[in-house]
Amino acid sequence: MLNKTFAIIAILIIGIYSTITAAGQKSDPVSGEWQVVFSIAGQTAEGKLKLKLDGDKVTGTIESAHTGPGTVSKGKFVDGKLSFTADFTDHESINITGTVKDGKLSGEFATEGMTGTWVATKS
Repeated sequence: MLNKTFAIIAILIIGIYSTITAAGQKSDPVSGEWQVVFSIAGQTAEGKLKLKLDGDKVTGTIESAHTGPGTVSKGKFVDGKLSFTADFTDHESINITGTVKDGKLSGEFATEGMTGTWVATKS
């Protein structure tokens, strides 16, 4: 009887843990590899964005033919709002803000004294 009780408790704990883990994974709409398109002054530039969400901190990498490879710094995802700086060796940093909607990331960015828009879809 005691073994049966322990078995039932163990099954319940595993079920609750699995539910919490699955819910946690669904609540991360930021992590992953993204194809990004930046639009500014009538021009577009395509690139790749790889993000990792840990709590509300966002880290990752970014690369385009225009900027070369870069890293994500000062990244945050709070209350559905994404913000980070993309730092490059051979290009001015880009300050990026955005939101998640319908499985896409999109928003605005500022660099070289100009502002533009961007949109990213998962690869």
